[in-house]
Amino acid sequence: MKKLILLLSCLQLFVMAFAQSVNEYISNGNEYYQLGQYEMAEAQYRQALKKDPSNVVAQQNLANTLYRQKKAKEAIEGFSQVSKQTQNEKLRAPAYYNAGVVYSSQKDLESSIEAYKSALRLKPDDKEARENLQKALLELKQKQQQQQKEQPQKKPQSSSLSQKEAEKKLDQLEEKEKKIGERIQNQKGGTPQPNDW
Repeated sequence: MKKLILLLSCLQLFVMAFAQSVNEYISNGNEYYQLGQYEMAEAQYRQALKKDPSNVVAQQNLANTLYRQKKAKEAIEGFSQVSKQTQNEKLRAPAYYNAGVVYSSQKDLESSIEAYKSALRLKPDDKEARENLQKALLELKQKQQQQQKEQPQKKPQSSSLSQKEAEKKLDQLEEKEKKIGERIQNQKGGTPQPNDW
């Protein structure tokens, strides 16, 4: 019985030491993040994830740090992992929101809009997500209107003839018609018929 208690105590200490080291890495990463030392923060969060790959707090913090380092693609992947790994709405909603921010900064408005909508489904009272969604929708609408304006509109083909040249051609065509009409009348042997024009 004493061996079992000793074994459980050792196991508990091991689990606490394991958890403590992950939390220490996260805490250290947070300190570096607050100081603006994003590379050092990234290293700490990666160490935490090395010890506990399913730690969504470390993953979320890492994704935020990657965004600060202008590593948008990696940041989006990190936020996506958080939203897939946890069912905790308090962690998923910010992951979607942050992904929306990154998408907006990359001018991927459609993805940004979807991310903000996902955040609002989980946390409907998120004022910032709602405001950013409205901004993204407005920006998308303006972008679409601008694209429509920039598309070349079909212009009627303008004649390359000047007005004088066109009148001359018209006179020539009338003269031809008149000669053809006379020839037809001569072949019939009758009197010429009056023109309709």
